Formats: sequence, structure tokens, C-alpha cells
Amino acid sequence: MRALLLILTIFIIFSGCVEEKNVSQSYESAYRGSVNTTPENLPSTALSSEAENIPEIELTSLSSIYMHDNYEIAHEYLFSWDNVPGNESDKLSDYLRNDLGISHEGVAQFVKSDDNKTIRVHFTSGYSTELSLEGNNSYVLITPLRIELEVKEVNGKLYIYKVKGKSVINITEKRYLVYNLSITNNGSKNLDFRLNELNVRDGDNIHNAILKPTIEPGSPHSYIKEILSDLDKETKIKDTNLSPGQTISGSVIFPVTSSYDSSNSSNSSNSLHNESFLLLYKENPITSTSFEKCNEALSTAEQYNYSVIFGVPTYCYGGRDSFELDFEDYPSIWTNYVNRSLVEFFKKIDSDEKLKYSPDIPPVEIVYALKVIPERNITSTIESIISYPESYYPENHFIVVDDTGEELINASIIDKIAVLKNQTYELHSRENLDIPNMDFSNATIVKISYRNVYGWPMVDRASLIDQDFILDDKMNLVEARYHCGNFIG
Repeated sequence: MRALLLILTIFIIFSGCVEEKNVSQSYESAYRGSVNTTPENLPSTALSSEAENIPEIELTSLSSIYMHDNYEIAHEYLFSWDNVPGNESDKLSDYLRNDLGISHEGVAQFVKSDDNKTIRVHFTSGYSTELSLEGNNSYVLITPLRIELEVKEVNGKLYIYKVKGKSVINITEKRYLVYNLSITNNGSKNLDFRLNELNVRDGDNIHNAILKPTIEPGSPHSYIKEILSDLDKETKIKDTNLSPGQTISGSVIFPVTSSYDSSNSSNSSNSLHNESFLLLYKENPITSTSFEKCNEALSTAEQYNYSVIFGVPTYCYGGRDSFELDFEDYPSIWTNYVNRSLVEFFKKIDSDEKLKYSPDIPPVEIVYALKVIPERNITSTIESIISYPESYYPENHFIVVDDTGEELINASIIDKIAVLKNQTYELHSRENLDIPNMDFSNATIVKISYRNVYGWPMVDRASLIDQDFILDDKMNLVEARYHCGNFIG
């Protein structure tokens, strides 16, 4: 009898080991070679939640941000926020007078608001200025000059720095994925949600979430707040405890930086976004049709030939537009619209190889940002709005709202709007925006912003391009808003 029990025990243990090994192998096969991973091959988060309290995670939007520059940043200490007014008021006064040229006569008086968020500086001559803590105390804004200073917090005290920069030979790059998520605890127990348990897998690489991009105030990339201003406005998901049935919503940012090789722009590791990115929570893949829609929309938007849609040639040389590329005019070459191939083109021609032969190294910068909002029932409209008190004259706004009333696009700078009719695009200029309201079901929105600068201030070329698209449920581009500004110093 004892021998029989011993045999049964060994059999049960061995069976458990085999079963555990099979489960382990199935998970390994799901993660291995994520470039070729398909949703039907992935373990379901719904099934996993039966064994463990895994929240339901839905994607509401996806952003991809790429930046590169040759800007080297240094930080110069100015003053302690906590010691003004106080023993460091003179340091702030010296900065205002010597660096900003505020040389008004009289003694400067410093008054801090009760909430510790604002310092007002009054000169006896009557001039005044204001410093305010912004962005959750991440930077100081000086008005009316619109100058930003960096804030560093040490042991609960705030120290203010000036950011300085110079151009160097080597170009560095940064890339970020931003997922806007809705997270719901569908379990019967409280869920201790931790941000570090949410990550992105790219092949064998694991990318962990951060609370904010490393964009230095005062650097060229501080313009990113204008390109994707909603990133600043969005609530950031943090560690929290979710009770049963509770939902939190917000964005999660992942740095997915890789080395930039200007000689091989087709290298998949340099992709601004690729389908190998897989969002995981506690090693559970988060998949849904929304992810598939976002990837398809990104791929579609980045491959369009927008010269056909917007009726503009590809390149601009000063005041001359052309479909042909002429390197004799380099570096005075602009693009009139932006897609993936043009971003790669300017990454290559403004490469660090060119900078090595420049006696005085010019600043080089590219910012390329895309945001996808999938599966919405939407209405687009043109509204004339008076932005009082800034202007007494109405300006046209391209506005898109969904069926819940959420405003997804509100763009006031419009060069052209293209509307798909009978398989061709009907163009409307800013002077002729008599377009009726349009309704789209299960549509996807793609917003693209691009900035490219080469050269010194007042002796440079600069492109500022914004494009908004509406794709129907079959990924046809049915309506688009376009703005392009090309400048030369």
C-alpha cells in the first residue's frame, strides 16, 4: 500500500512539472520574436485575470514622438525659490538685470503669492514682471517675456537653473511611445496597480514607463509642447489602489530610444514606430482591435503621397516649388508636407557627416510627432470664432468632436482642407471653407506635427508642418486639414 501511494505521489508531481513546463513554453513562444506576434497567438488577458487580479486595459489613443538634435545642454544655477524674497533676492535681481536686460531704475521688490506658486517683481520705476511655477513645478515661466527656467527639487526645496546650449558634431535622438489608457479593476478584490508593472517589449528589449519625457526647458525641443500640447494636459497614470469596479484613465510614456545610424535609415531599429512594440502588464500582453487600428492607421498615414491630396509639390527652394530634388540648393531645401520617407530623407541629409565639415557647427533639429485616436463616431465642422480679447476678427477653426462631446481636434491655422468626394479630393483653401458638417462612424483620427531646423538663428531654414486626418473604417482618408510654414533667416 505504501509503495502504491509513493508511486501515485511521484506521478502527480511529475505531471505537475510537465504541465508547468508546457505553460512556461507557451508563454515563451508568445513573447519570442514579437515582430511576428499576432493577437490570436497571444494569451488572453481575460483568461489570465481568472487566476490573478489583472485589470481590463483599453487603449484610447497612441502617440509616437521622435526627436533628434545636436544640442548640448548645460545648467547654470540662478537662485533658490524658497529664498526669494530672502537672502537670494539679489541673485534673481542680477539675473533679471544682466541676462534679461531689465535695467529699469529703482529697487526691485519681490512679493510671493500665498500658495507659493508665483513671485511678482516690482520696480519703483513702475515696471513689473512675474515668475510662476508651471508643469507640476517642473519649470518656471517668466512673463511677459515667455522665458522658461528649469526647476530641480532637492529635499523638498526648489532650485532654479538657466538652461544653456551649444551645437556639437554628434546628433543624438530620443523616441517616446505614449499610450492613453483606461484601466478598470473587474475583480472582486482591491488591485494594487503599479506603474513599473506596465512595460513595452520590442523583441528582446524591455522599456519601462516614465512620468514625463526628458525635454529640457529652453532647448529646441521645448517646442514639443506646442506640437503635442495635449501631452502636457493629459493626466499621467501613477501608482494607485483600485477598488472593485473602479476605472482610472490617463497616459503612460515609454522611452524607446535606439542608436541613430544615418547611413541606414531603413534599419528597423530606427523605426519611428513599428508593430513589434507590445504592451505588457505583469507579462500579460495587452491586445485589442484598438491596437490593431492604431498600427494600421500609423502605417497608412506615414505612407501617403500628400502632394496628391493637398495639391502641392514635394519640395520648396526659397519661393520655388518643385517635385524634383535639387541638391545644388542645399541646405535651402524644405518639404511642403510630411510623411515617413521625407522624415528619413531629412534625417539623412542633415546628418552628423555633414556637420564634420562645417567650420562653425550649425544647430540641427527634427521633431516628428504622431497621435492616433481610433474607433470614434465623430462630427467635423468649420466654426468662425472670435478669440476675444486677443482679436476682434473671427478666425476659422477646424473642429472634430466625438459622440460624447469630447473635442478631438481644434485647429485655427488652416492652409487647406481636403475632402474625399467621388474618389477624388476636393480642395478648400483658407479663403473658401464653405464645408458642411460631416459625420463619420467608427473613424480613426491621425494628427501629425513636424519641425525641422538647420542653421543658426536668423540664418537658418525651418519647416513647421501640421496635418490632421480622418480615416474611415476601411482606412480611406476622407478628410484632412493642412498647414505648412517654411522660413529662411
